[in-house]
Amino acid sequence: MADPPQSAGALSALTLELAAGLVADAAQRSVGEWDGAADAYVQALELARRSVVLGAINEEAYRGAVAALHGELVPAPRETRDAALGDMLDRAAEAPLALTKTAADVAVLAGHVGEHAPDQAAADAVAAAAVATGVARATTHLVAVNLGTREDDPRLYQARREVRRATDALPDGV
Repeated sequence: MADPPQSAGALSALTLELAAGLVADAAQRSVGEWDGAADAYVQALELARRSVVLGAINEEAYRGAVAALHGELVPAPRETRDAALGDMLDRAAEAPLALTKTAADVAVLAGHVGEHAPDQAAADAVAAAAVATGVARATTHLVAVNLGTREDDPRLYQARREVRRATDALPDGV
């Protein structure tokens, strides 16, 4: 195994990339079986690519926030340091929110592929939808608690809406 992820956000991004890749594979195996398979394949590849990009953004934001919380900011007046810390924490909250949105997108696409793909491809797509929903939940947790987001923060509401969207994409019983 390659180096393991060093944060929950990195793990989430990697997991989401793999789930989107499985959706792409299921869609590709469905070409000729249903008209939307080729489009679903392209969308899934884009979502996998987006997951990689968001993983890198998340890792950078996470490392910056950890450094700031450990007092590794450049010496500056308190107001400047506080503002810089606030900016870093905001970025660190936005990164998992973007992963949550992408996870919901993967779950919705996977659910669609699962409805139209044949047999094993459908089973793989539904499994990918379940994994993506798990990622949406995990990254929502990061938005909520990792950096002290308040319960009334609109980002938390938005993340929870994305979890519902992902969950709604799952077939009954999953």
